[in-house]
Amino acid sequence: MDHRLARSHLMMTSRRGASGGKREAWRQREDVQVRSLPVAGIADGDQGLPADVFARVVIPLLPVDDAVRLQVVGKAYGTQLIHEEFLLHRISSSLAQQQPTGLIDVERDRGVDAAAPPLPPSLSRFGYLARCAYVIERAAEWRMMAAFIRVASACGVGRPLPLVLSAERVAAHLPDKASFHRLPAAMAVNKIFGHVYGGDAHLTEDGGAHLTEAGRAGTFVAALPTRPLVQLLTAAVYFFYLVGCAWLLLSSTLDCYHAVRSGRLSDRTILCWLAALVLSILAGGLILLFAVAFGLQMAWVLHHRRRAVQWYRLGERRFRVIGRDELWHLNPFIRRTCRDTDPPVSCDFSSNHHIYRSFSEFALDTLLQRLGYRGRGNVVLDVTVGLRHAGYRALLQNDLSGKSDMFVIDLQVELWREPPGLHVPMRIVGLLLGGGSVVASVSLYEGQIVVRTSEAVVADGATVGERFPVTVAAVRQLLRSLGLENEAVGLLP
Repeated sequence: MDHRLARSHLMMTSRRGASGGKREAWRQREDVQVRSLPVAGIADGDQGLPADVFARVVIPLLPVDDAVRLQVVGKAYGTQLIHEEFLLHRISSSLAQQQPTGLIDVERDRGVDAAAPPLPPSLSRFGYLARCAYVIERAAEWRMMAAFIRVASACGVGRPLPLVLSAERVAAHLPDKASFHRLPAAMAVNKIFGHVYGGDAHLTEDGGAHLTEAGRAGTFVAALPTRPLVQLLTAAVYFFYLVGCAWLLLSSTLDCYHAVRSGRLSDRTILCWLAALVLSILAGGLILLFAVAFGLQMAWVLHHRRRAVQWYRLGERRFRVIGRDELWHLNPFIRRTCRDTDPPVSCDFSSNHHIYRSFSEFALDTLLQRLGYRGRGNVVLDVTVGLRHAGYRALLQNDLSGKSDMFVIDLQVELWREPPGLHVPMRIVGLLLGGGSVVASVSLYEGQIVVRTSEAVVADGATVGERFPVTVAAVRQLLRSLGLENEAVGLLP
């Protein structure tokens, strides 16, 4: 009961004496103290929760960083509950929940096995395992991590599985929690697991496919105003512009009607109305065309600005995170799936910009691009079926998620940035075949279907189906369900 009275006393005291910034600081201090009360109560022999019940019910609900903090706050028996075995259990549980079991692991015996190298001087065994547990829990924000690692392995650019998060890599990339949160969670985890690309043996001349910062540089972005006064002025400009366009449209319609009524057809009612209608439609069409063209130019002036942004590099590709205030966040393409922990990105690609719904999809597409760069990808099919084909539209737009052996990458190709702008949708459907030993991609762009695979060519195969039996069988099954088999795979020799 003592710890309950102490909790009540703390809450009453905070209500009486807290105000402004001091109140918030007191609440944070109170939160830590309240968490430690059951711990201290049990240690002192009070009738609180037993340690085994507290360990089974309360601690599993805490994030790893809070659990580690609890060990420091509740010194009485914190070391009995928050220890190295607890962290190893949390790591195994997180891996099981995220389904990368067998793909990722930690050095479980490092620091206790005399045959293993010693830990870096900056890390204890507890600190190493705590950092690993935190990163693996946060890896849930990298939505395609398991697919990414499996594709890297199938492409032949990754290390042997499971991918081990070494103590040296943790010490180099995660000295503290703040260094992890400098980047969105998906990007931070990707950077820590950068050795999935194969390390030094697979580096390219420009530094490989590791995530690196490429410095700040200016670029044009379309952004919403963030200052209240500018927001109000922008809304006023749009309001008066729309009112002016509506007034011009209405007045032109009335002028057309009066002009016809005072002309030669004034004594013929039906012809008069028809002529007025035709003239009104023509005048209204010209006004609307002018209004849209001028409105796009006005929007360009109001929203496009040059801004210094942070650029990053992943392999040969340079990209940036699309800011929360940019107009892309109003586009349903991004708005449906946007998350701050896995943000949309814009990539410079040749003369065009590629807009990805998330960093996860961008990283996976970069990996598939490297498959082509390294000559490990064979083109199985390249055929045009047309944009109007119902099966092609279904494959381009339908939700294909939910299958462990399939992943989808959606992006927009920005062909023209000036108003009115031109963006063309593109989709890449990835297939993991042969128990994860083969990766195939089906690319959809402008009515064209291109199939690539990492499957080794069967030397004595006469037809494409015989040279790539695993890939062609899987692609046939996918396209058959959408009515595309005859127009696409049926054309193969």
